[in-house]
Amino acid sequence: MLKLKALLTAYFQTGLTDKKYDDSNRRIYVVNLFSFVGMVITGLMSFNAFIQQDYLLALVLFIASIIYFSGYLLQKKTHNTVLSTAFILYSLIFLMIYLVYSGGVNNTGPLWIFIIPPVALFMHGLKRGVIDNLVFIVVISFIMFYQNGALLDTEYSFQFKTRLIYSYLTVTFLSSFYEFSRNRTYQYTLELSKKYELLAKLDPLTKLSNRRDALLLLEQEHSKQKRNPMNISLILCDVDKFKLINDTYGHNFGDKVLIQLAECFQNALREQDIISRWGGEEFLFILPETSLRDANILAEKIHRLVRNLQCQHDKTTIHITVSMGISELTATQRIRDAINIADKCLYQAKVSGRNQTISTLAE
Repeated sequence: MLKLKALLTAYFQTGLTDKKYDDSNRRIYVVNLFSFVGMVITGLMSFNAFIQQDYLLALVLFIASIIYFSGYLLQKKTHNTVLSTAFILYSLIFLMIYLVYSGGVNNTGPLWIFIIPPVALFMHGLKRGVIDNLVFIVVISFIMFYQNGALLDTEYSFQFKTRLIYSYLTVTFLSSFYEFSRNRTYQYTLELSKKYELLAKLDPLTKLSNRRDALLLLEQEHSKQKRNPMNISLILCDVDKFKLINDTYGHNFGDKVLIQLAECFQNALREQDIISRWGGEEFLFILPETSLRDANILAEKIHRLVRNLQCQHDKTTIHITVSMGISELTATQRIRDAINIADKCLYQAKVSGRNQTISTLAE
């Protein structure tokens, strides 16, 4: 039993990716599930038709069973969900047309057509799924009503045929509404997930990367550095006497200062550079392909921009200064060690009078 369960699990999960909540995973899983269920049911129906000596129906159902399994193999080999879903769905539609034409066993064949609306809508989406259903209903309506059933291999009453069409249209409408609602819910959930994922990476005040995101980005740059040697410099920046600013002018003004500084810093950086709010009034600059000398040049540029920054409190202009420590991250170095060096340089800049930059270049 456990071995059978393991085999079925492996069958249903064929082609799934690591993206657990990806909608394409659901489609792949449904293709695998539907191919298995379709293969088993049509196989059993084929055996039943064979027992009842309806050999043509038995052959058709047996071929359908093979087709469903072939759809699974097609997806497994090509990883093309679009192709495999089309292969399975249109095979199903042709089988349903045949069941309407032949009547199946004791004229119960048309009862199976109601599986098409949900399957078509899920596999092909709302727009194309509706088109598939409308084309199918036109085809079977033509077959059933043309010259009072001249194209049929069996007989249905007029009442049965009209009620079959009305019922199918009702199921199609309800399935379409469900697919529309499901898609709206999925899109809303996806957008909400992206929004929260973005918020988890950003500092809510300055809209810069937060400490957690900065470390992840720094790890990515460090991995690139190990593959392709390049210089990476780090600048740890701290606002001078920020506590005094908060105590004197209030925390709202302090927040305003941080926001203005964040904009100022972003204007000074290149596209590939990364800046984050490291914590409180501290900012971390991650500078790929930047030597210590170039990082010092950038630091001087930042000092000039900050000196020209005008932070207004009522009618008073408050002048802000910053202190910075610079270090270089090497491919063989640990990230935290490089950050600690920048932090020590920042401390040295603070105790040396503030409003200056200290780097390992000066050692």
